[in-house]
Amino acid sequence: MLYPEFHSFVKAVILKRTGFVLIVAAQSWLSFLLPWGAASAQDFSLPARQADFKTFVQDFESNYAYLDHAEKPWLTWEVRYAGAVQQADSKEAFDAVLASALSELHDFHAEVRSRLVNRWLPVPTFADIWAEFQPSGAIVTAVRRGSDAEYAGIHAGDRITSVGSVPLEQAIATRLTPAVSQTSPQAREWALLSVLTGKSDEPRVLSLVTPAGHSYTVTLPVERHFDQAPGELSLKRLPGNIALIRFNNSLGEQKTVAAFDKALLEARDTKGLILDLRDVPSGGDSSVALGIMGRFVSEIRPYQRHRIPNYGQSDVERNWVEFVEPRGPFTYTAPVVVLVNHWTGSMGEGIAVGFDAMRRAVVVGMPMAHLAGAVSDDKLPKTGVDVAYATEQIYHVDGVPRQKWLPPVLMEEPLEDQAGDVILTRGIAELKKHTLWPKSSLGKLQPLQ
Repeated sequence: MLYPEFHSFVKAVILKRTGFVLIVAAQSWLSFLLPWGAASAQDFSLPARQADFKTFVQDFESNYAYLDHAEKPWLTWEVRYAGAVQQADSKEAFDAVLASALSELHDFHAEVRSRLVNRWLPVPTFADIWAEFQPSGAIVTAVRRGSDAEYAGIHAGDRITSVGSVPLEQAIATRLTPAVSQTSPQAREWALLSVLTGKSDEPRVLSLVTPAGHSYTVTLPVERHFDQAPGELSLKRLPGNIALIRFNNSLGEQKTVAAFDKALLEARDTKGLILDLRDVPSGGDSSVALGIMGRFVSEIRPYQRHRIPNYGQSDVERNWVEFVEPRGPFTYTAPVVVLVNHWTGSMGEGIAVGFDAMRRAVVVGMPMAHLAGAVSDDKLPKTGVDVAYATEQIYHVDGVPRQKWLPPVLMEEPLEDQAGDVILTRGIAELKKHTLWPKSSLGKLQPLQ
């Protein structure tokens, strides 16, 4: 296992700004020579905060993967946040300043790695309600199974009218800073999901109206609860000699690969396999994803594309295709279906996109979490605060950005009010319909969208 400092160094070296790499490298390698306390010292004096905020902005402008956003709040961060940095005389306060700046991106993949008592909780990891704006208002489109929201009786199709003691529109306006558009659909959708997920130290009081016109209010507890089976994953045999493997938000754990190998061995003789990725909101690690996908191919296959724009120069970019290598004692060759929904996040999205790109599975379900890009951490040299944001754009091999990709078998929402698990039912039907996908070759790459 890597020490935290060395892990930060490994992530940092992929960034493009040489100065940043030198700073982090020096700090990280010193951690092996200095006592742990000395290597981990944090300086929250005013000069340190000002220097680190300047470094944060410079690193961001050099490395963020989506500098082509229509709105560019980072261009004025140093000026607009100068007063807040001056007043932030504690770690918690400085973390909050950085978090406020990153919130202006409306990007759930950008965050401060902090355990702030009053922090906005990350989406989709802590989200239990998914909603979108429709002509009739903010409508619940999905409720996370086994969540507080489900047990409180919230249903897809209900309309949200207020959060806490304020109307929903006021809550959204408060969540969006004045520096960014209050009317942008992307910003409003981001703010809607954020206020519904709430803060780490506050209960949520939500008022809703059912499609039949009945108004009701629920209070959801501070401590989030989600039903989850024990272990990294579970294996179940379904009628018709079909195997179902569900992942329990475990794509970030290396032991998941061994657990998956064991489950696949037990499922080796099945006529088909369903991989359920509907409970992986926290994303995971590429090595885990590659370890899983490598069991389904007998030859190298492309599964996603990477792009780093502005690679050292404004008119230079770096592009490459990532491949899956076969691994394990045998290749599973029967048909495969992958199930996804809004709680299929980040690396889970990458696995779904990868199976489709390899022509090795049918992907069935709802739109995924739409988390953009591959994230790197930037540990600020004086305060030690760790911020994270996307430094690479990720695409399906056909050129569609991962965050815009939709399952080929897209289920109409809402689903929760229908009897049973309709996504699983549809997945079984698709599995019986399809034979093994034909072999894929990279061929001519399509332009990135």
